[in-house]
Amino acid sequence: MFETMQSSVSTREPLTCLIVDDSAFMRFHLKRLMDAFENVIAREAANGDDAVVEYQKMKPDIVLMDIVMPGQGGIETVKQICAHDPAARVIMISSLSYKEKVDEALAAGAKCFVAKPVTTEQLRQAIDRVFAVSV
Repeated sequence: MFETMQSSVSTREPLTCLIVDDSAFMRFHLKRLMDAFENVIAREAANGDDAVVEYQKMKPDIVLMDIVMPGQGGIETVKQICAHDPAARVIMISSLSYKEKVDEALAAGAKCFVAKPVTTEQLRQAIDRVFAVSV
């Protein structure tokens, strides 16, 4: 779906992405992975509070979110985003991949979960799944 969408995206609006992680390195890494796709605009937030504000401003097509962050964590942030936009497409990306955390993230409103470290192909597959379900 994403690959099919990508071919038509070049003539339409770009795919927008919000990357939320407290690690500057991880935000940089995820942004580089997203840069591998064509016609993508990625913005960043370093914590849950900033992510909620940025989401409301940007209304991104997709959100890549860490679970563990200082202050408001990813689970609570997903709940807040989905309370305002039930159609939000949030992909949780975390090194905490044990079943309870995955289930908690999905129950909070995340559409998909990917364990760190993530590759370009894993990210592409996750985005394809999220767009296929929300169509």
